[in-house]
Amino acid sequence: MLISIITPTYNSESTIQNCVQSILKQTYQDYEHIIVDNLSQDNTLGVTKQLYQKANISQKLKIICEKDEGISQAFNKGITAAKGDIIGILNSDDCLYGSDSLNRIISPFKNKNVNFVHGNILMNDPVYGTNIRKPLRCRVTKAMPFNHPTLYFRKEIYEKYGHYKMDYKIVMDYEYILRLSRQNPEIIKQGTYLEGDPLAVMNFGGVSWKRERESLKEIKKALIDNQLWNMDAQMNLLVRKVRFNIKSLLSLFHIYKPIQWWRRWKWKN
Repeated sequence: MLISIITPTYNSESTIQNCVQSILKQTYQDYEHIIVDNLSQDNTLGVTKQLYQKANISQKLKIICEKDEGISQAFNKGITAAKGDIIGILNSDDCLYGSDSLNRIISPFKNKNVNFVHGNILMNDPVYGTNIRKPLRCRVTKAMPFNHPTLYFRKEIYEKYGHYKMDYKIVMDYEYILRLSRQNPEIIKQGTYLEGDPLAVMNFGGVSWKRERESLKEIKKALIDNQLWNMDAQMNLLVRKVRFNIKSLLSLFHIYKPIQWWRRWKWKN
């Protein structure tokens, strides 16, 4: 089975090498890597092409270089161009964890009843603490149940239920899960969680972390748009807002220990 890995880029020269190298070292080699570049002004594409040429597998690389209207549209361009049976998204500042990540991901798809795979991530955060983040696997009204850098869907899911909504700039992945759960609740039950080693490394500084206050507003919008803005959702979002305000206040005074302790407790690391 062919795996399509989609990587949106914009001026990603400083991070794209680690991302690409983590793919090149995979033991599972039946993949294509789709770079969706938003007209970078640096050497993002030059670095990427050079790495694939050096590995002598330039045929695995596909580049779409044109202006886009945000990450959601970049995701969608990659999905539309994908030839793979399985599709995953790996941002340019993230990377696959081990050389066996794709092997582990593809294995459960031998079962035709499995529609997606997900797992743990190594969250690399020198400020608030680096740890292994396990998926919450909670109710969708509470939070995003899965770690998006580890989510790999069958292409037919995108074909049947649509792509990411472009009016979401940060939590488009969460909105997509909410939409799936609303349109077909059984889909959320048809995923395989890969325990053990992380599947991917997520580096601190992603869009949702930098714009967390705005992401909370989008979470509310996503819940309302999918008719899931119930009492449970309202209470959980209120808790998240309180937590965000506490974290912001502690960070203002460079007090990081309580946040580090809480994260270790939350993910049991």
